[in-house]
Amino acid sequence: MNDRLLTLVERPSHLDVYGLDDDGRFARLARALSWAGARGLFGTLPSYRRHFTLVATGSLPPEPFLRTLGPDLERLVFVPDPWLSGISRHRPRLRARHAARLALAHLSDPIQSRDVFTDYDVPF
Repeated sequence: MNDRLLTLVERPSHLDVYGLDDDGRFARLARALSWAGARGLFGTLPSYRRHFTLVATGSLPPEPFLRTLGPDLERLVFVPDPWLSGISRHRPRLRARHAARLALAHLSDPIQSRDVFTDYDVPF
């Protein structure tokens, strides 16, 4: 995995941030009790981890949170809950790892879409 990829897992009472630790293992790096606390957490990242990709699971982070990350946020990948439905909410590390793998797969080979309407006179 990429050391500049961080996964944010929103839980009912807190937010967990997962990524690669100093030993190269995927682990929980930090826990915040609120979005404001999470903003402060991202401000303490070492300089080598700046310009990171954030993988958000469950729901999109609030817009003020994303604006605060502004210059450090290279990309945002959203992994909705239905994509993680096979993994219990009681296993946040596994959910975070699966979301990170989905994000990496998407970033290396983006999902392609195409227009299926050939007759553009169809009223919408």
